[in-house]
Amino acid sequence: MISEIEKKQIDQIQYEEDIDKIVSIAKASSNPCFLQQCAISYNWNEGMKLPTAIAINEYCDLGTALTLFWLAGGMSYFLKEVERNEYNNEWADFCELIVQNLTNNVYACGQVSFKPDINKLTQYKYKKAGIPSVLYQEVNGAST
Repeated sequence: MISEIEKKQIDQIQYEEDIDKIVSIAKASSNPCFLQQCAISYNWNEGMKLPTAIAINEYCDLGTALTLFWLAGGMSYFLKEVERNEYNNEWADFCELIVQNLTNNVYACGQVSFKPDINKLTQYKYKKAGIPSVLYQEVNGAST
């Protein structure tokens, strides 16, 4: 659940121009539901500072981390559909961080649920290709 204060902070994140202020709000949070909502509400064209702050927050749970991975287009990076270049280094660094943390079981299953927007055929292809299931699994959080 997200408190009224946190709802106001999410609104602030959407319109705040000072990225450091936005990052400090996420760093101070101990609510994985709030962290997920921050990721969803964030304008990802503004860079990877906020997503990185969320990913390294000790309260980021598996559902939140998967939300970050999919919002970032992490599967495209993992599958090497998009290669690192001089224009996407920050994004590539983030994708590497989140993939490494997910595949090393850094994130525990917590409050946040996540279901990737993929069909059964895509799941089958990922499984057959040997892609770690943690990257595309459905997570049923405790707050559902």
